[in-house]
Amino acid sequence: MTYLITGCTHINDLVYADGHTVVAQLGGSLYAVNGCKTYCDDVLFVTTAGPDFTDYFADYYAANQLSTAGVHQVLPRTQYNLLSYQSDGRWHEHSKYGADFAAQWGATALIQAAQVLPFASTQTRGIYLESGVTEPIWADLGAIRAAAPHAKIMWEVAGWDIDDPALHDTIAACIDQVDIYSINLPESMAYFGTVSEAESLAAILALGKPCLFRVGTKGAYMVQAGQAYFAPSYDLDQSIDPTGCGNCATGAALYGYAEGLHPWRTVVLANLAAALNARQYGPYPVYTPSLRAELLRRADNEWMRLTKESNDVS
Repeated sequence: MTYLITGCTHINDLVYADGHTVVAQLGGSLYAVNGCKTYCDDVLFVTTAGPDFTDYFADYYAANQLSTAGVHQVLPRTQYNLLSYQSDGRWHEHSKYGADFAAQWGATALIQAAQVLPFASTQTRGIYLESGVTEPIWADLGAIRAAAPHAKIMWEVAGWDIDDPALHDTIAACIDQVDIYSINLPESMAYFGTVSEAESLAAILALGKPCLFRVGTKGAYMVQAGQAYFAPSYDLDQSIDPTGCGNCATGAALYGYAEGLHPWRTVVLANLAAALNARQYGPYPVYTPSLRAELLRRADNEWMRLTKESNDVS
C-alpha cells in the first residue's frame, strides 16, 4: 500500500463545552485516513475493532471504497467513547462501556507492529502513527522502517501524553524517531512551556523537525527546512463541527510531505481537507474524483496567491 494510517477505531458521543451532545459518530484515526484519501486512493487503515465494526462502519467503507483488510477484530466490541470538549478546544475522552472495559481491553486495542508489517513494502510512501509514547509500536518502529524503507513516518503527538510532564523527554525521543510530526497550539504551549503562538512557532523551528503546526480556526503552519509556511483555514462559514479536523489535516500533510510537495502546497492541502471534515458531524461522507480535482485546483490557486503575497512583501 502507498499510505498506511494506523490508530484506533472509535464511535463517539460528542459533548461540547456549551453542554449540547451529538451521539454515535464515526471517529478515531479514520479522520486521518480521510485526510490522506482526499488526495490519494491507495490508503489502508490499520486499526482494531470488534465484531460490531460493520454495524457502524460498513456503509462508510463501501461508499468510499476503503478496504477492510487492515481491520483487526480483536475486541469484544468496537471502542465507544464519550468525547468531552473544554472551552479552549482541547478534549478528553473515556469509554462509554466503563472503566472496567477500558482497563481490560485498552492494551488489546493498541496497534502492534505485527498488524502493520504485512502491508508495508518498498512501495509505501507514508505511514501515520497515532500512538501514545508508551505504546508497543515504538519498540518495533525499526522493523516497520525496514519493511517500508522509502516511507515517511508522521506522528500526531497525543494530547494525553503532553499533559504528563514526566513524559516530555519520551515525547522528544519519539519526535526524533519520525520524519514529521504534528501538534496544535494549546498542546504546543503545554509541551514547550510557551505562552503564545509566536513563542511556540519559534520552539518548533528550533527543534528542527518538520512539523504541521495547527493553530485552530486561524489555520496552520508547515514548518520545514528552517522556515514556517502559513496558510489560513478555509470555508469557515460552512463549519459545523471541528472533531477530527486535526487528524484530517495531519493525514493530508503526510501525503503532501511524502510526495515531496512544496511546504505551502502541503499546508494548503491539509487545511482544505480539514475544511471538508468540518462541514458536518462525523467524517466527510463520500470522496469523489471530481471533489479531488476541485480541491487540487483550489490548492494551485491558493499556492500561487500565497507565493505572490510573499514575494510582494519581500
